[in-house]
Amino acid sequence: MNWKALALTIAFTGMVQVSASAQEVKSETSQEVKKESTQESATEQELKQFKEWMRLQKDKVATTTRAEWPSIKSDFARQADKIESGFQTLSEKSKSDFLDLKATFHEMENRPAYDEIPLEAEEVRRREKELLGKFSNVQTIKAVQMREAYIFFLQNVRAKRQTWIPRDWDYAEYILQNLGKRKAAVESQLTTLDEIKIRSLVGEFYTWRGGQEFKEKQKARNAAKPSQK
Repeated sequence: MNWKALALTIAFTGMVQVSASAQEVKSETSQEVKKESTQESATEQELKQFKEWMRLQKDKVATTTRAEWPSIKSDFARQADKIESGFQTLSEKSKSDFLDLKATFHEMENRPAYDEIPLEAEEVRRREKELLGKFSNVQTIKAVQMREAYIFFLQNVRAKRQTWIPRDWDYAEYILQNLGKRKAAVESQLTTLDEIKIRSLVGEFYTWRGGQEFKEKQKARNAAKPSQK
């Protein structure tokens, strides 16, 4: 055998093995970088979705009831947990954005819910004029006018209720309760037919209000369900 040829063959084989090994290392490194990039991209995408969700919550916080907060908090925790699991893959700016969003949510959570804020006196007076018309000065309603005042009130509620949010119902109920106090003051002067009619109208109001509360609870339950992707 030609020893020079053998040496060249051995050298060539060694170079091929080294080259193959280098390719394997390069391939493994490339796969790791690709995997890391994919993970980072997924977390960044989760953050984008979280930002949009937070924008929607901020837009409607003025009308969010305390009953709705448990489902909102559950949704917040679900999304935040996903992002926190890949937090280290986020860019520095994205990390800062995420922490700011969490702080903003906790500020929103600690604000009084809209249904815990006292009714405004000026708004009550405006609603009285809107729903009671000429009977808006409740304390001056006479016994002979009481039935007509309730009818006028319920007619306006019927006309407006389809577009009402819970806060509108709060004001309407407050006005109805004031009307009830005035009715109690002149009750001895009311006829039996007046009493029956007024009870019927009051029952109609609370049936509508109960329906609205049921819809709100259904909405809260639906919001609590995990979103389908």
